[in-house]
Amino acid sequence: MNGTFSDACGVVVATLLGIPLVLLPGYALGRLTGILGFRALVPGDRLLCGALLGIGLLPALDSLLIEAAGVPAAALAAGAAGLVALRPALRDLRDSRDRAALALALLWLGVVAYALIDVDTGTALYRPVTVIDLVKHAALTRAIVEHGLPPVDPFFARPERAGYYYGFYTLTALVDWAGGRLVDGRSAFAGLAFWTGLALLGLLDRLLAATGLVADAAPRLVRRAVLLLLPAGSLDILLVVADRATSGTWLPIPEWLNEQVLNWPASLVWVPHHVAGALAGWLGLLALAEVADRTRPDRRAEAAAVGVAGLAFAACAGLSVWVCLGTAGAAGIWLTLLGLERRWRAAARLAAAGLLSAALAAPYLLSVLANRTDGGAPIRFSIRRFGPLDGLVDEPALSALRLVLLPLNYYAALGVCAAGALLFWRLVPRREAHGREAGRLLTLCAAASLLLGGVLRSAILNNDLGARVVLLAQVATLVWTVVALTRLSEARRLRFPGLLAALLALGYATTLYGFVGMRAYTASDRPAFARLAGRPDIDRALRAAYAWAGTHLPRDLVLQQSPVPRRVFDFGLYGLQPTGVADAEARLFGAPPEAVASRLADVAPIFRDRLDGAEVRRRAEAAGIGALVVTAQDAPWSGPDSWVWRSQAVYADPLVRILRVEDLHD
Repeated sequence: MNGTFSDACGVVVATLLGIPLVLLPGYALGRLTGILGFRALVPGDRLLCGALLGIGLLPALDSLLIEAAGVPAAALAAGAAGLVALRPALRDLRDSRDRAALALALLWLGVVAYALIDVDTGTALYRPVTVIDLVKHAALTRAIVEHGLPPVDPFFARPERAGYYYGFYTLTALVDWAGGRLVDGRSAFAGLAFWTGLALLGLLDRLLAATGLVADAAPRLVRRAVLLLLPAGSLDILLVVADRATSGTWLPIPEWLNEQVLNWPASLVWVPHHVAGALAGWLGLLALAEVADRTRPDRRAEAAAVGVAGLAFAACAGLSVWVCLGTAGAAGIWLTLLGLERRWRAAARLAAAGLLSAALAAPYLLSVLANRTDGGAPIRFSIRRFGPLDGLVDEPALSALRLVLLPLNYYAALGVCAAGALLFWRLVPRREAHGREAGRLLTLCAAASLLLGGVLRSAILNNDLGARVVLLAQVATLVWTVVALTRLSEARRLRFPGLLAALLALGYATTLYGFVGMRAYTASDRPAFARLAGRPDIDRALRAAYAWAGTHLPRDLVLQQSPVPRRVFDFGLYGLQPTGVADAEARLFGAPPEAVASRLADVAPIFRDRLDGAEVRRRAEAAGIGALVVTAQDAPWSGPDSWVWRSQAVYADPLVRILRVEDLHD
């Protein structure tokens, strides 16, 4: 079957499976708890809130169920919960039929598919640049489906399990398992990216309503402002143009020129697990804020708020440890303020939710601590990188300059929403802005996330802390900008001041450029992207070879392709068997760096050098490898007397051969 058609069908099926496995269970939780005024919402808003509750709460519940009883039991439990909500959800769907909303949903699904599926021409396979991260998403999903929780390390075969935040992948695993052969880890991930986008709309709706700042604005005007602002990115397009002038080449990923602050569409297709973490963190805070605003909440409402908040905070920890750090910082400041104001009952509810979340997240947290053996502190002090300063001066002057220009850095990264936030604070008095707890939480979350992202960085591979914790601030500044625009607008028409209109256009340009670059990166003159483009004909052959291996070779057989390139993708995107060592970044899931380096030193020569069959077998067996995947790009392929040709292959085509290690001979 053509790869593009297969992928597109898989994405559609995975998206549809999100209804019984995410939307309906979330809807059921909303009906059960009545949280965020769920029962009183209009039908369309109730469906979006159901998506929010599904994405924001189910990872904590599914994690516990999978660890206790396995993926099938968790999927059946989610489906059973969804059945309870089926009739009222169908009634809401019938009452909220909106062709424009359906068209936007289909457009969003098309964007997700564009960003994540392969283009198969029949002779070559062209993958999106998102495979840089998609290999991790697909491989971890497969690991959970095959082995449960905690997941095995999909990048490095070892007895210990992976030490990683796996909350989002519990959802993708359920979809993958339920979809059978129609869905794989990649398409399951794409389906959940779609639902995370709808959940983001649900959060913004509930957050805007909870602040009370748009109570007098027409709902359609507010929704129009949200939809216009969501696609807008940073001002990185200006850095792209400047970089082109100096380097003579185009960089396909504009955010690489500065510390990352991704626009919402890009975040949702690259890292929806971090977006889901932000949704869960905000959901927990909103649940408590709603009750805190009441003069005398009843005990049932208090219990529901604490329970939902505890679940949401636990889910946040499992979805994104970096976003959770920002959420914890904001919650800590809020707890301090409530204590200073002597609002002991509200403070007690927040503390109780925190303790409940710690208990619920304990199995996950303990597994991460037990299975990360890479050593060293995961976080270190560092002033946030500002791209235009790179190479300008040396340390410590560079850090000092970065600190001085940190506000400008954030302004460029947040773009139109930075200007909108400043406009909001000119238009809205602080007393009104903080009139409800949700409004005050906007300020607390923005301050906590911008501070943490400005002076700390994660020390594991890339700076995910700096890039992801600011998602909390992105939510806050987006809400402030929506409020500011509704205050300026008249006669139900949005009015953008000149500066905001210019920044909006630049933000659109950044987003559009990045999405074009997802496919056009093959034309880039940058060496890293030339290597990423690779050999499309071999990529297509590898996809077919891994599909064959998945149905003809034992699932526990360690299958090894060349780890020589800096990044390797095929084993994780298409394979079902484990791999011995992925590539130079195989320590991502907590494997000891020295063990990764040692295995790379043992395995890489198999594909890079001209070894005899006995030596290849010795090295492979020492690494626990059961079969080797060799391509026309590997050095031994070109030798007519090589072990590649002297040994019987279990799978062979003109560009790829799979050989069992036990069959190798001189």
